[in-house]
Amino acid sequence: MSDKLITLVIHNYARAEILKSRLNAEGIDCYLKNVNLVHSAIPGGVKVLVHERDMEQALRIVEKVSEEYRQEDLESDQKPREVQRILVPVDFSEYSKNACHYAIGLAEKLEAEVKLLHVYYNPIVNSMPMTDTYYYQVNLDEIIRDIELRAKERMERFYQQIKDEIDQQGLQKVRIDYALIRGITHEEILVQSREYQPDVIIVGTRGKGDRPGDLIGGVTRKIIENADVPVLAIPEGSRYKGISNINIMYVTDFDQSDYQAIQKLMNIMSRFSIRLYCVHVSTPESNRWDQVKMESLQHHIQSEYPHQTFECDLIEEEDKLKGIEQFVHQHDIDILSLVTHKRNLLARLFAPGIEKKLLFHSNIPLLVFHAQQ
Repeated sequence: MSDKLITLVIHNYARAEILKSRLNAEGIDCYLKNVNLVHSAIPGGVKVLVHERDMEQALRIVEKVSEEYRQEDLESDQKPREVQRILVPVDFSEYSKNACHYAIGLAEKLEAEVKLLHVYYNPIVNSMPMTDTYYYQVNLDEIIRDIELRAKERMERFYQQIKDEIDQQGLQKVRIDYALIRGITHEEILVQSREYQPDVIIVGTRGKGDRPGDLIGGVTRKIIENADVPVLAIPEGSRYKGISNINIMYVTDFDQSDYQAIQKLMNIMSRFSIRLYCVHVSTPESNRWDQVKMESLQHHIQSEYPHQTFECDLIEEEDKLKGIEQFVHQHDIDILSLVTHKRNLLARLFAPGIEKKLLFHSNIPLLVFHAQQ
Protein backbone atom coordinates (compact mmCIF):
# COMPACT_ATOMS: atom_id res chain seq x y z
CA MET A 1 0.00 0.00 0.00
CA SER A 2 1.33 3.46 -0.87
CA ASP A 3 2.21 5.98 1.82
CA LYS A 4 0.50 8.91 0.16
CA LEU A 5 -1.66 11.35 2.10
CA ILE A 6 -5.42 10.95 1.72
CA THR A 7 -8.18 13.34 2.78
CA LEU A 8 -9.99 11.63 5.61
CA VAL A 9 -12.76 14.19 6.20
CA ILE A 10 -13.46 17.90 5.81
CA HIS A 11 -14.51 19.72 8.99
CA ASN A 12 -14.68 23.19 10.40
CA TYR A 13 -11.51 24.26 12.17
CA ALA A 14 -12.65 23.41 15.70
CA ARG A 15 -13.75 19.87 14.87
CA ALA A 16 -10.70 19.30 12.70
CA GLU A 17 -8.43 20.18 15.64
CA ILE A 18 -10.37 17.89 17.99
CA LEU A 19 -10.16 15.04 15.51
CA LYS A 20 -6.45 15.64 14.98
CA SER A 21 -5.87 15.37 18.73
CA ARG A 22 -7.82 12.09 18.91
CA LEU A 23 -5.92 10.64 15.97
CA ASN A 24 -2.54 11.69 17.36
CA ALA A 25 -3.47 10.15 20.71
CA GLU A 26 -4.00 6.84 18.88
CA GLY A 27 -0.56 7.09 17.27
CA ILE A 28 -1.82 8.19 13.85
CA ASP A 29 0.02 11.03 12.11
CA CYS A 30 -2.50 13.64 11.03
CA TYR A 31 -2.17 16.83 8.99
CA LEU A 32 -4.54 19.75 8.47
CA LYS A 33 -4.85 21.53 5.15
CA ASN A 34 -6.58 24.84 4.36
CA VAL A 35 -6.04 26.17 7.87
CA ASN A 36 -6.10 29.94 8.29
CA LEU A 37 -4.46 30.63 11.63
CA VAL A 38 -5.80 34.18 11.78
CA HIS A 39 -9.45 33.49 11.05
CA SER A 40 -9.47 29.92 12.46
CA ALA A 41 -11.15 28.55 9.33
CA ILE A 42 -11.59 29.32 5.67
CA PRO A 43 -14.47 28.73 3.25
CA GLY A 44 -14.64 25.12 2.12
CA GLY A 45 -13.57 23.67 5.45
CA VAL A 46 -10.36 22.23 6.84
CA LYS A 47 -9.13 19.00 5.29
CA VAL A 48 -7.92 16.31 7.67
CA LEU A 49 -5.28 14.14 5.97
CA VAL A 50 -3.70 10.86 7.05
CA HIS A 51 -1.36 8.34 5.44
CA GLU A 52 -3.08 5.71 3.34
CA ARG A 53 -1.62 2.97 5.54
CA ASP A 54 -3.55 4.41 8.52
CA MET A 55 -6.80 5.04 6.66
CA GLU A 56 -8.85 2.13 7.98
CA GLN A 57 -7.91 2.72 11.63
CA ALA A 58 -8.43 6.46 11.19
CA LEU A 59 -11.89 5.92 9.73
CA ARG A 60 -12.93 3.90 12.76
CA ILE A 61 -11.84 6.74 15.02
CA VAL A 62 -13.66 9.27 12.81
CA GLU A 63 -16.85 7.23 13.03
CA LYS A 64 -16.52 6.99 16.81
CA VAL A 65 -16.07 10.76 17.12
CA SER A 66 -18.87 11.41 14.61
CA GLU A 67 -21.23 9.19 16.59
CA GLU A 68 -20.58 11.30 19.68
CA TYR A 69 -21.48 14.45 17.75
CA ARG A 70 -24.52 12.77 16.19
CA GLN A 71 -25.87 11.80 19.59
CA GLU A 72 -25.49 15.40 20.75
CA ASP A 73 -27.24 16.68 17.61
CA LEU A 74 -30.09 14.17 17.83
CA GLU A 75 -30.61 14.89 21.51
CA SER A 76 -30.62 18.66 20.94
CA ASP A 77 -33.00 18.41 17.97
CA GLN A 78 -36.71 18.36 18.67
CA LYS A 79 -37.99 14.81 18.35
CA PRO A 80 -40.26 14.38 15.33
CA ARG A 81 -43.92 14.32 16.27
CA GLU A 82 -46.11 11.44 15.25
CA VAL A 83 -47.61 11.79 11.78
CA GLN A 84 -50.80 13.82 12.18
CA ARG A 85 -51.27 15.46 8.78
CA ILE A 86 -50.88 14.19 5.24
CA LEU A 87 -51.10 16.53 2.25
CA VAL A 88 -52.11 15.06 -1.12
CA PRO A 89 -51.93 17.36 -4.19
CA VAL A 90 -54.44 16.11 -6.78
CA ASP A 91 -55.31 16.84 -10.40
CA PHE A 92 -58.16 14.25 -10.61
CA SER A 93 -56.00 11.85 -12.63
CA GLU A 94 -55.53 8.15 -11.89
CA TYR A 95 -52.09 9.05 -10.51
CA SER A 96 -53.80 11.29 -7.96
CA LYS A 97 -56.36 8.66 -7.04
CA ASN A 98 -53.60 6.12 -6.51
CA ALA A 99 -51.71 8.57 -4.29
CA CYS A 100 -54.92 9.02 -2.27
CA HIS A 101 -55.14 5.29 -1.68
CA TYR A 102 -51.64 5.28 -0.20
CA ALA A 103 -52.47 8.33 1.91
CA ILE A 104 -55.61 6.70 3.27
CA GLY A 105 -53.72 3.50 4.12
CA LEU A 106 -51.10 5.50 5.98
CA ALA A 107 -53.66 7.73 7.71
CA GLU A 108 -55.76 4.78 8.86
CA LYS A 109 -52.79 3.19 10.61
CA LEU A 110 -51.46 6.45 12.07
CA GLU A 111 -54.85 7.99 12.85
CA ALA A 112 -53.86 11.04 10.80
CA GLU A 113 -55.92 13.51 8.79
CA VAL A 114 -55.67 13.78 5.01
CA LYS A 115 -55.99 17.04 3.14
CA LEU A 116 -56.57 16.95 -0.61
CA LEU A 117 -55.29 20.01 -2.45
CA HIS A 118 -56.12 21.07 -5.99
CA VAL A 119 -54.55 24.12 -7.61
CA TYR A 120 -56.42 25.29 -10.69
CA TYR A 121 -55.16 27.43 -13.55
CA ASN A 122 -54.56 31.13 -13.02
CA PRO A 123 -54.74 33.00 -16.37
CA ILE A 124 -51.82 35.34 -16.92
CA VAL A 125 -52.94 38.88 -17.82
CA ASN A 126 -50.94 40.34 -20.67
CA SER A 127 -50.75 44.05 -21.32
CA MET A 128 -53.63 45.19 -23.53
CA PRO A 129 -54.33 48.39 -25.50
CA MET A 130 -56.26 50.90 -23.39
CA THR A 131 -59.26 50.71 -25.71
CA ASP A 132 -59.54 46.95 -25.17
CA THR A 133 -58.83 46.86 -21.43
CA TYR A 134 -62.44 47.01 -20.22
CA TYR A 135 -63.69 44.35 -22.62
CA TYR A 136 -60.70 42.14 -21.87
CA GLN A 137 -61.16 42.46 -18.09
CA VAL A 138 -64.87 41.58 -18.23
CA ASN A 139 -64.12 38.61 -20.45
CA LEU A 140 -61.26 37.49 -18.19
CA ASP A 141 -63.48 37.68 -15.10
CA GLU A 142 -66.00 35.39 -16.79
CA ILE A 143 -63.26 32.95 -17.77
CA ILE A 144 -61.89 32.87 -14.21
CA ARG A 145 -65.37 32.31 -12.72
CA ASP A 146 -65.97 29.49 -15.17
CA ILE A 147 -62.60 27.86 -14.40
CA GLU A 148 -63.22 28.19 -10.67
CA LEU A 149 -66.73 26.72 -10.92
CA ARG A 150 -65.55 23.72 -12.94
CA ALA A 151 -62.61 23.15 -10.58
CA LYS A 152 -64.94 23.25 -7.58
CA GLU A 153 -67.35 20.77 -9.15
CA ARG A 154 -64.55 18.36 -10.03
CA MET A 155 -62.96 18.72 -6.60
CA GLU A 156 -66.22 17.99 -4.81
CA ARG A 157 -66.87 14.99 -7.06
CA PHE A 158 -63.33 13.65 -6.54
CA TYR A 159 -63.51 14.24 -2.77
CA GLN A 160 -66.84 12.44 -2.55
CA GLN A 161 -65.45 9.42 -4.42
CA ILE A 162 -62.55 9.15 -1.98
CA LYS A 163 -64.88 9.74 1.00
CA ASP A 164 -67.21 6.96 -0.24
CA GLU A 165 -64.25 4.56 -0.49
CA ILE A 166 -63.25 5.41 3.08
CA ASP A 167 -66.81 4.81 4.32
CA GLN A 168 -67.16 1.56 2.38
CA GLN A 169 -63.95 0.24 3.95
CA GLY A 170 -65.13 1.27 7.40
CA LEU A 171 -62.04 3.39 8.05
CA GLN A 172 -63.54 5.46 10.83
CA LYS A 173 -60.20 6.82 12.06
CA VAL A 174 -59.42 8.55 8.75
CA ARG A 175 -60.35 12.23 8.63
CA ILE A 176 -60.34 13.87 5.21
CA ASP A 177 -60.81 17.41 3.93
CA TYR A 178 -59.93 19.39 0.82
CA ALA A 179 -58.76 22.82 -0.31
CA LEU A 180 -59.11 24.58 -3.66
CA ILE A 181 -56.54 27.23 -4.59
CA ARG A 182 -56.00 29.36 -7.70
CA GLY A 183 -52.44 29.92 -8.88
CA ILE A 184 -49.31 28.27 -10.23
CA THR A 185 -49.51 24.64 -9.21
CA HIS A 186 -46.12 23.83 -7.66
CA GLU A 187 -45.81 27.27 -6.04
CA GLU A 188 -49.18 27.05 -4.30
CA ILE A 189 -48.55 23.48 -3.18
CA LEU A 190 -45.33 24.60 -1.49
CA VAL A 191 -47.08 27.61 0.08
CA GLN A 192 -49.90 25.43 1.40
CA SER A 193 -47.36 22.93 2.69
CA ARG A 194 -45.66 25.61 4.77
CA GLU A 195 -49.03 26.84 6.10
CA TYR A 196 -50.66 23.46 6.72
CA GLN A 197 -47.40 21.90 7.99
CA PRO A 198 -48.04 18.28 6.98
CA ASP A 199 -45.76 15.53 8.23
CA VAL A 200 -45.56 14.04 4.74
CA ILE A 201 -46.69 14.93 1.22
CA ILE A 202 -47.98 12.09 -0.95
CA VAL A 203 -48.16 12.78 -4.67
CA GLY A 204 -48.30 10.91 -7.97
CA THR A 205 -45.08 11.02 -9.97
CA ARG A 206 -46.96 12.22 -13.04
CA GLY A 207 -49.95 14.41 -13.69
CA LYS A 208 -52.36 14.91 -16.56
CA GLY A 209 -50.20 17.48 -18.31
CA ASP A 210 -46.96 15.48 -18.29
CA ARG A 211 -45.60 13.72 -21.34
CA PRO A 212 -46.14 9.95 -21.60
CA GLY A 213 -42.39 9.31 -21.47
CA ASP A 214 -41.84 11.24 -18.24
CA LEU A 215 -41.10 9.19 -15.13
CA ILE A 216 -41.25 12.23 -12.87
CA GLY A 217 -43.65 15.03 -13.79
CA GLY A 218 -42.62 18.66 -13.66
CA VAL A 219 -44.81 19.56 -10.67
CA THR A 220 -43.78 16.49 -8.69
CA ARG A 221 -40.13 17.15 -9.40
CA LYS A 222 -40.41 20.70 -8.03
CA ILE A 223 -42.26 19.51 -4.93
CA ILE A 224 -39.55 16.94 -4.23
CA GLU A 225 -36.79 19.48 -4.76
CA ASN A 226 -38.29 22.27 -2.65
CA ALA A 227 -40.64 20.84 -0.01
CA ASP A 228 -39.52 21.14 3.60
CA VAL A 229 -41.14 17.84 4.59
CA PRO A 230 -40.72 14.23 3.41
CA VAL A 231 -42.33 13.47 0.05
CA LEU A 232 -43.70 10.06 -0.94
CA ALA A 233 -43.92 9.95 -4.75
CA ILE A 234 -46.21 7.24 -6.12
CA PRO A 235 -45.33 6.13 -9.68
CA GLU A 236 -47.78 5.26 -12.40
CA GLY A 237 -47.16 1.51 -12.21
CA SER A 238 -47.60 1.28 -8.44
CA ARG A 239 -50.96 0.03 -7.23
CA TYR A 240 -52.00 0.22 -3.61
CA LYS A 241 -52.60 -3.28 -2.26
CA GLY A 242 -52.74 -2.49 1.42
CA ILE A 243 -49.98 -1.60 3.85
CA SER A 244 -48.92 -4.37 6.20
CA ASN A 245 -45.42 -5.81 5.94
CA ILE A 246 -43.18 -3.35 4.12
CA ASN A 247 -39.67 -3.82 2.75
CA ILE A 248 -37.94 -0.44 2.67
CA MET A 249 -34.61 0.18 0.96
CA TYR A 250 -32.78 3.21 2.29
CA VAL A 251 -29.91 4.26 0.02
CA THR A 252 -27.09 5.84 2.00
CA ASP A 253 -24.00 7.77 0.95
CA PHE A 254 -22.87 7.92 4.61
CA ASP A 255 -23.87 11.54 4.90
CA GLN A 256 -24.58 13.05 8.33
CA SER A 257 -28.13 13.76 7.17
CA ASP A 258 -28.79 10.01 6.91
CA TYR A 259 -29.20 9.80 10.67
CA GLN A 260 -31.92 12.45 10.81
CA ALA A 261 -33.62 10.94 7.75
CA ILE A 262 -33.66 7.45 9.25
CA GLN A 263 -35.14 8.91 12.44
CA LYS A 264 -37.95 10.51 10.39
CA LEU A 265 -38.43 7.33 8.38
CA MET A 266 -38.84 5.26 11.53
CA ASN A 267 -41.28 7.83 12.87
CA ILE A 268 -43.46 7.71 9.74
CA MET A 269 -43.45 3.91 9.73
CA SER A 270 -43.65 3.51 13.52
CA ARG A 271 -46.93 1.60 13.48
CA PHE A 272 -46.12 -0.65 10.55
CA SER A 273 -44.26 -3.92 10.38
CA ILE A 274 -41.24 -3.06 8.25
CA ARG A 275 -37.96 -4.59 7.24
CA LEU A 276 -35.34 -1.92 6.67
CA TYR A 277 -32.44 -2.41 4.27
CA CYS A 278 -29.72 0.24 4.53
CA VAL A 279 -27.73 -0.05 1.34
CA HIS A 280 -24.66 1.66 -0.07
CA VAL A 281 -23.36 1.04 -3.58
CA SER A 282 -19.60 0.71 -3.29
CA THR A 283 -16.65 0.20 -5.62
CA PRO A 284 -13.64 -2.12 -5.21
CA GLU A 285 -11.47 0.89 -4.36
CA SER A 286 -13.73 2.22 -1.58
CA ASN A 287 -15.23 -1.03 -0.33
CA ARG A 288 -12.83 -1.49 2.61
CA TRP A 289 -13.43 2.02 3.91
CA ASP A 290 -17.16 1.89 3.18
CA GLN A 291 -17.34 -1.22 5.33
CA VAL A 292 -16.13 0.79 8.32
CA LYS A 293 -18.76 3.47 7.71
CA MET A 294 -21.48 0.85 7.29
CA GLU A 295 -20.50 -0.77 10.58
CA SER A 296 -20.97 2.59 12.29
CA LEU A 297 -24.41 3.08 10.73
CA GLN A 298 -25.39 -0.47 11.67
CA HIS A 299 -24.33 0.09 15.27
CA HIS A 300 -26.36 3.31 15.40
CA ILE A 301 -29.56 1.68 14.12
CA GLN A 302 -29.10 -1.28 16.43
CA SER A 303 -28.70 0.93 19.48
CA GLU A 304 -31.44 3.43 18.60
CA TYR A 305 -34.02 0.92 17.32
CA PRO A 306 -33.26 -2.37 19.13
CA HIS A 307 -36.55 -4.01 18.12
CA GLN A 308 -36.35 -3.06 14.45
CA THR A 309 -35.65 -5.74 11.85
CA PHE A 310 -32.96 -4.43 9.52
CA GLU A 311 -29.98 -5.30 7.36
CA CYS A 312 -27.02 -3.19 6.27
CA ASP A 313 -25.57 -4.16 2.90
CA LEU A 314 -22.75 -3.02 0.65
CA ILE A 315 -23.30 -3.55 -3.05
CA GLU A 316 -20.10 -3.63 -5.07
CA GLU A 317 -21.10 -2.23 -8.45
CA GLU A 318 -19.56 0.49 -10.61
CA ASP A 319 -23.01 1.44 -11.94
CA LYS A 320 -24.90 2.61 -8.85
CA LEU A 321 -28.30 2.60 -10.49
CA LYS A 322 -27.79 -0.94 -11.76
CA GLY A 323 -26.80 -2.04 -8.27
CA ILE A 324 -29.92 -0.49 -6.76
CA GLU A 325 -32.15 -2.01 -9.43
CA GLN A 326 -30.79 -5.49 -8.77
CA PHE A 327 -31.23 -5.14 -5.02
CA VAL A 328 -34.82 -3.94 -5.41
CA HIS A 329 -35.73 -7.02 -7.44
CA GLN A 330 -33.83 -9.49 -5.26
CA HIS A 331 -35.39 -8.29 -2.00
CA ASP A 332 -38.89 -7.44 -3.20
CA ILE A 333 -38.58 -3.81 -2.12
CA ASP A 334 -41.84 -1.90 -1.59
CA ILE A 335 -40.46 1.60 -0.96
CA LEU A 336 -37.17 3.17 -2.05
CA SER A 337 -35.94 5.96 0.24
CA LEU A 338 -33.07 8.43 0.21
CA VAL A 339 -31.94 11.93 1.19
CA THR A 340 -31.63 14.81 -1.25
CA HIS A 341 -28.51 16.94 -1.10
CA LYS A 342 -26.12 18.48 -3.59
CA ARG A 343 -24.53 16.12 -6.09
CA ASN A 344 -26.44 13.18 -4.69
CA LEU A 345 -28.12 10.14 -6.16
CA LEU A 346 -31.49 11.85 -6.60
CA ALA A 347 -30.10 14.16 -9.29
CA ARG A 348 -28.98 11.11 -11.27
CA LEU A 349 -32.32 9.38 -10.74
CA PHE A 350 -34.05 12.27 -12.49
CA ALA A 351 -31.36 12.98 -15.07
CA PRO A 352 -32.46 12.99 -18.74
CA GLY A 353 -31.97 9.64 -20.43
CA ILE A 354 -31.67 7.67 -17.21
CA GLU A 355 -35.22 6.29 -17.41
CA LYS A 356 -34.14 3.16 -19.27
CA LYS A 357 -31.85 2.28 -16.37
CA LEU A 358 -34.68 2.66 -13.91
CA LEU A 359 -37.24 0.13 -15.08
CA PHE A 360 -37.85 -0.83 -11.47
CA HIS A 361 -38.86 2.72 -10.64
CA SER A 362 -42.01 2.39 -12.74
CA ASN A 363 -43.70 0.67 -9.78
CA ILE A 364 -41.65 1.49 -6.66
CA PRO A 365 -42.78 4.45 -4.51
CA LEU A 366 -39.98 6.87 -3.66
CA LEU A 367 -39.77 8.40 -0.15
CA VAL A 368 -37.52 11.47 -0.20
CA PHE A 369 -36.07 13.36 2.75
CA HIS A 370 -34.19 16.65 2.66
CA ALA A 371 -30.73 17.00 4.11
CA GLN A 372 -30.57 19.24 7.16
CA GLN A 373 -28.61 22.36 6.31
